[in-house]
Amino acid sequence: MSNNVEMVNAWLYNNALNAEQRARNEAVRRSRAEAAEARAKKKEKNAREAAKNARAAAKSANNQARRAAVERSAAEAAAARAARAASRGETSSRRNKTNAANRAAKKAAENAKKAQANAKKAAANAKKAQLNVLIENARTQLLNVIKNNKMNKNAKKKKGTSIFRKAALKLHPNHHRGEEDLYEERFKYLGSLHDEFQKFINKSG
Repeated sequence: MSNNVEMVNAWLYNNALNAEQRARNEAVRRSRAEAAEARAKKKEKNAREAAKNARAAAKSANNQARRAAVERSAAEAAAARAARAASRGETSSRRNKTNAANRAAKKAAENAKKAQANAKKAAANAKKAQLNVLIENARTQLLNVIKNNKMNKNAKKKKGTSIFRKAALKLHPNHHRGEEDLYEERFKYLGSLHDEFQKFINKSG
């Protein structure tokens, strides 16, 4: 009889130890997930700010390009008027004005070209920032799934796959002809996030 009591007590003691260990493991896992979520939220906020700034830069660059185009058009018109005056054999003063107008037209053309290049660069930066926001949103959603104690393992895996597929549709290089390189890197990174998520869920069981 005493042996049975001892066995029961040992079993209860071991169960208590196991439960305590599981609780500690769960607390550690949850703490790590919360820390990762905080980092992801910070990255998402920074990415949104970068996207906002990039859009503002693109808008400013486009405005500069438009102004440069107007200046170029005006300078070319002035150059054309001066050329017509020169062809009529007017004074050397008029010819000097023609040369000045030609220089102004050339300068305006250079400024317009630079402004267009800046606008293109700003637009590219805005696109990169927007893609980074999309990645951070997916990361945050996956972390929220990991933290959700009301979902079982299979439900978490299913939800994670849904999040991945939704983001993948927007990032797949085949959907963005001419920008494959830009999307390829982020698409692969999204895939690695999903793989890490699935491994974590399988391991946490």
